[in-house]
Parts: sequence; C-alpha cells; structure tokens
Amino acid sequence: MELSRKTPWRAIITREGKSHAVKLLGGASQEDEVVAFGVSLQKGDRIRLVSGPRSFGYDGLDYDEADSVEEENADILVGTSGEYDLHLSTKHFGNERLRILRPNEDSKTLKATQKKNLAKMRSAVAKERTLVVLHNLLLTILVFAWLIPVFWLILVSFTGDLHGPSLSQFFPARWSMENYIKLFTVINDVNQFPRWFLNTLIVSVCSTIVSTLFVLATAFAFSRFRFKKRKGLMNLSMIIALFPGMLTMLVSYYLFEYVFKINAGLVRLIMAYSAGAGLGYLVAKGFFDTIPTSIDEAAKLDGASSFRIFFQILVPLSKPIIIYTIITAFLSPWVDFVFAKIILGNSGLPPDYTVAMGLINLISSGNILDWFGAFAAGSVIISIPLSILFLIVQKYYVGGVTGGAVKG
Repeated sequence: MELSRKTPWRAIITREGKSHAVKLLGGASQEDEVVAFGVSLQKGDRIRLVSGPRSFGYDGLDYDEADSVEEENADILVGTSGEYDLHLSTKHFGNERLRILRPNEDSKTLKATQKKNLAKMRSAVAKERTLVVLHNLLLTILVFAWLIPVFWLILVSFTGDLHGPSLSQFFPARWSMENYIKLFTVINDVNQFPRWFLNTLIVSVCSTIVSTLFVLATAFAFSRFRFKKRKGLMNLSMIIALFPGMLTMLVSYYLFEYVFKINAGLVRLIMAYSAGAGLGYLVAKGFFDTIPTSIDEAAKLDGASSFRIFFQILVPLSKPIIIYTIITAFLSPWVDFVFAKIILGNSGLPPDYTVAMGLINLISSGNILDWFGAFAAGSVIISIPLSILFLIVQKYYVGGVTGGAVKG
C-alpha cells in the first residue's frame, strides 16, 4: 500500500512521560507494509501507530522482535534500546498487524522502496503546488486586467481641472470632489443627473415588481398545474426565449409609437422591460419543483385556494429564487442603454433619459471636454447601489441559482 498525504500514519513515542510523533511517509510495496525506518528507541519507550481515529499497538512487549495483534489504544513497551523498524501490515483490511523489528536486509529493501515512493510523492506535491501557483497567477493577471479600467475610471472621477479623457499621468495630479459636486449642482440642458437617477430608479423598481410577479406566477403555473398542451406551451416559450431581445426592439418602438400611442417615456420603458419577463420562468420553476407537492395538498385539504398556497406557502419558502429574480430584473433597466435609446426614440428629451442615456449624452462630441470628469463620477455613483445590493443578498442569489438548477 502506498500512502498519500490524505492517509498519514504517525508513530507516537512516549519517553519519560513526554510524547512526540514520527510521520510515516511514502509507503512500501513488499507485502503491502508501511515502514518507518531509522527509528531510534530506548528501553522503556512506549510506541503505537495512529492514523486518524485508528490506533495500533501491543501491551507488554519486552523483547526485540514479535508479532502483535491489534489492541485499541495499547502501546508497545520497548525492552531494549537500539535502532528499530516499524512494520504495519495492511494486507488484510481490518486485521492489521504491527511489528517492531531490528533492521535487516528485507527492511533495507523496504526502506529503498519507501524512499522512492516518498520522492515520487514529493515530486507530485511540487507539481501540484506549481499548478496552483500558475492557476492563481493567471487569475490574478485576469483580475488585474479587468480592474484597470474600473480603477482608472475611479481615479478620473477624483481628478481636478480635467478637460477631456486625455491624461498626462495615471494618478491625478490634484485630487478633488468637484466632478461629483458638478454632477448634482450644475443642472442644465446637458446635465440632469438627479432626474436621470430618479427616472432609472422608478423604471427599475416598477419593472422589477412586475417582472418578478410575472416570472413567479408563470413558474408556479407550470410547476403545480397539469393542463392540456402544458408541455407544448413550455417548449414554445423556451424557443421564443432563445431569440435575442434585440430582435424586438424596433417592433416594440413602433408598437408604442404608432399602435398604442404611448407618449410617456417611463411607461414605455417599464412595459418594455417587464412585458416578456414571464418567458424567463425556467429557473424559478426548477426551484418550485424542489418544494414537495404534499405541502400544497395539505393546504388544499384545509380549504386553501391556489392563490393562498402561492402567496402564503410557496413565496415564504422561496426566498432565494425571489431574490435571484429581483436582482436579474433590476439589473437590466439599471445599466441598459441600447434598448432604452430605441424605445424612447428621437422624441426622447433629456428629462426622460435614464442614467445610461444621460451619461452617454455627457460625453457626446460637443460636451466631452467639459463633462468627461462628471461622466466618470456618474459611472461610479450608479455602480454603488448595485454593489451594495449584491453584498446584501449574495447568499440568496447563489442559493436561487443552485436551487433552480436542481430540476428543470
């Protein structure tokens, strides 16, 4: 048997009331024996072999060489000082035999084998550590490359006397909060950041509420009810969900502009972000499938309706998937630019902009020299709520993803 780091054996030697351990590394192939070589013992020493909760020894051994049977928590008493080999025969699991022997030719062969195995083990450990170091180094490089633009944007937001994106040095020559102050105090046709922030918050919160209700209701229906064409409807919704959302952008714009004639920009955005949310029901359905239906049946016997079962039983038990749905629904309108730009169309005025549209407007060709620092400050500000949200609900988010992946 060849030992590994996962199954370490130790020889516990007790001398004059004090104990110390000798690690048995490597292993030997002859007769499946584990050998500790070069163990120097003195008369009166007590010794036993230990591996985790397993202990091997023999009580009352007072001669140089003997076979012993397993006796839990018993020590071998050494009768003569000298050099010894410890042999633990592991050929028959559950019937291990411990021997303490004087060194001989056979033990030298075992020692050579053990040294060879130990060298292989150390080489394997060295290779494993090298791979871990290289893996961590690669991850560090990737993280560093990803963080450089973010770090640079933060530095720009605190740079005073900034004119445009061109910087003579990476770190600011003069640190200042003027970009943040300008963002909230200089309100004109170019900058209306407080209004943009409020618009984005309204759109995100409202679309999140509607989207979450749509997703949970759809998932509940497919998970708990059995009706005609259910499988076909599920397959159709999955196929529709596979098409990119960008394909519907122009269609949505023409519907709002010429068919429904909805002029309110925020209403357009809320409807656009939440209308098709029900197609993303699959993860929530997987989570609902993990909740035993016996709970529903017991509630029905007590006279509960499907409405009460959903809101009073399943919703309290589904906090992780609800948090996951809320975060995914909130994230899109908070950071989206392309969809919002198309839905609002050319008639969209600065007071109707979301934060993403407004910040892009700040760095248009005629404004970039004066407003680039404010653009950087605004980018930092809008990232703060998302960062705080993820820190607060991170464990629920992970639980929702993994819980919804259990069943399809």
